[in-house]
Amino acid sequence: MTEPQPDIPVHESLAFAGLLTMIAGGIDAYSYLFHGAVFSGLQTGNVILLGINLGHGDIAGGTRYLISLVAFMLGTVIAHGMQKHFGRKPIRVFVPQLILAYEFALLLVVALTDQLVPDFISTAVLSAAAAAELQEFRRLKGRPFTPLMMTGTLRALTEGIYDGVHYHDRASLRRACNPIVVLACFACGVMLVTLARYVAGPLSIAVPMVLIATAMLVLYVKRQRRRVS
Repeated sequence: MTEPQPDIPVHESLAFAGLLTMIAGGIDAYSYLFHGAVFSGLQTGNVILLGINLGHGDIAGGTRYLISLVAFMLGTVIAHGMQKHFGRKPIRVFVPQLILAYEFALLLVVALTDQLVPDFISTAVLSAAAAAELQEFRRLKGRPFTPLMMTGTLRALTEGIYDGVHYHDRASLRRACNPIVVLACFACGVMLVTLARYVAGPLSIAVPMVLIATAMLVLYVKRQRRRVS
């Protein structure tokens, strides 16, 4: 992963985007594997599964996907409210770090209550966490970016490779490296949680939690260095 350019905030760098997508992939894998095959962040998948269940006449089965959709919407509202309130200059809170701390707290709640509450509650909390990450982190090197949905990333990769090869556009080929890293990191996050499942069971939620803690540490260190310089 390349180092961020001086004029690019660290939370918009490629390395940080890789961390974010690993987190998103890990949370989605955890919710799917442990909580009724429901996605926490990939809401397109939940809409499809909701439609399939309703098409089969399984209204009760479709309810769990609807709960995730509603929780994701509420999570977006909460995260947006935090951005508006804490992003004001007199308060001077670094919102990206605050959102990560909030996401970590939600995952901690799930880790502590996983065996005590129904699946739909855990899924709702995980969906709110995924929504917070998507709401805050939407730029990669100044360009639109999403850590949750890989369809647009795959499109950007294909376009970059085509323009680079067909039109001999080196800049397009260089830009194609970004979606490659993002896609690979998302898959790695999913794989890590899946592998951890065989060792730690439900405690494999610790994988995205450790990644979030790492992201928070990176932001803290970078901000401290900037203050010193």
